[in-house]
Amino acid sequence: MEMRIGGDETAATGERWISVKNPATGEVIDRVPAGAAEDVARAVDAALAAADGWKKKTMRERGTVLFRAAAAVREQHKDLARLLTQEQGKPLHEAIDEVRGFANILEFYAGISAQSSGDAVRLGAAGDCMVVREPLGVCAAIIPWNMPVLILGWKTGPALLAGNPLVVKPSSTTPLTSLRLAALLDQAGLPPGVLNMVTGTGVEAGEALVRHPEVKKISFTGNSVTGARV
Repeated sequence: MEMRIGGDETAATGERWISVKNPATGEVIDRVPAGAAEDVARAVDAALAAADGWKKKTMRERGTVLFRAAAAVREQHKDLARLLTQEQGKPLHEAIDEVRGFANILEFYAGISAQSSGDAVRLGAAGDCMVVREPLGVCAAIIPWNMPVLILGWKTGPALLAGNPLVVKPSSTTPLTSLRLAALLDQAGLPPGVLNMVTGTGVEAGEALVRHPEVKKISFTGNSVTGARV
């Protein structure tokens, strides 16, 4: 399975790969590109190119994309859950709950899209003040291995609704379901480059992502040692 940059599947620049194994059997079930700094740079460039167009969408328009993506996830939840169990090892019923949870998160943020554009503050004789919520720009999300689908939802749902393009680095041991979900989000109507996913190790892809000067916000879930570096 390849990573996703600018709405397309792509291999790593260096043509290196990481094997993804079933933890119960040790069987190699797939492989993903071993992304490096060059691939992160491509993903950030794609996100920057998509930023203005996504920012100009209304909250309702962005919420509609999230609703469509959630519906697609629900339709394919059994296949997605089986893939999650294969790569992560959790029981199938837990994987089903996690995939459904991802859809729930997208639906929650889509559901508040009509009431999240801003606020009016009355200042009496001084006049009125309008609070307008503006996207930050390119955001980075680093996902752990233990709850990769649910945490992907927690990070992507609010960022996308707020108008931010994303570069996501999933765990190198559990990237497959995340890549499938990214494809479903693209198919639901995300413009190319709004959601990019670079696979690889934390040492290479993760380090390059958190150090990139165009990344305005980092959402990280993982161990404390890596968190201190971030």
